[in-house]
Amino acid sequence: MIKLFELRTEKGLSQREAARILKISQGTYNNWENGKTQPSIEQLITLSAFFEVSVDYIIGNTDDYGEIVVKDTRREEEETVLRFYRNLKPEAK
Repeated sequence: MIKLFELRTEKGLSQREAARILKISQGTYNNWENGKTQPSIEQLITLSAFFEVSVDYIIGNTDDYGEIVVKDTRREEEETVLRFYRNLKPEAK
């Protein structure tokens, strides 16, 4: 994936750092970046969200970053718990 090197270096990340953030091995990331293997559709979506570019951009179908829409899949209960946690005093966290 030619664009992965470009995107990663724009963020100032090493392969190891990018792999850690994406929760994959450095070897896997290296293989993607060097075109030895390719990410799954789900992994492309994750890469798209992380790098804030379209999947088409990542795979080289366009030179336009595209508009990225990341769906928030948190449920109402999760939002309530998150709000409660954020309102706690630091020592209570």
